[in-house]
Amino acid sequence: MVKLFGAQVDWNVSLHPTAIIDYPWNLKMKNRSSLGEHCWVYAMAPISIGKLSCIGKDVYLLTGSHNIEKSTFDLVTKPISVGDGCWIATASTVLPNVTIGDYSVIGANSVICKNVDSYCVVGGNPAKFIKRRIIK
Repeated sequence: MVKLFGAQVDWNVSLHPTAIIDYPWNLKMKNRSSLGEHCWVYAMAPISIGKLSCIGKDVYLLTGSHNIEKSTFDLVTKPISVGDGCWIATASTVLPNVTIGDYSVIGANSVICKNVDSYCVVGGNPAKFIKRRIIK
């Protein structure tokens, strides 16, 4: 159904019926990626999700914010990019202008406000590096 509104999603992605996708024409999802229950994809700017990535339950991907330096509180939008093979665990929030590298893991309830390198495990608020991910 999201394809009717311009989303570019591969045929075999999994979108939970309770996931909310605002501005779906800015969403790209690749092969076998998924959005979990009650996710909020706030795609005011482009959001790309690579293949085999799992976006967990209650995760927020937010591309919109405001310029707090101006009295007019202007809207600011910046993209989000999630690489291949990533897992963003339950109740995490990814803020605008963030890139999450391939095969990274974001711990539950984390707030991601800076880029995450490939093969990293991060967590917390704000998220901090925990360890390198070694895939066997």
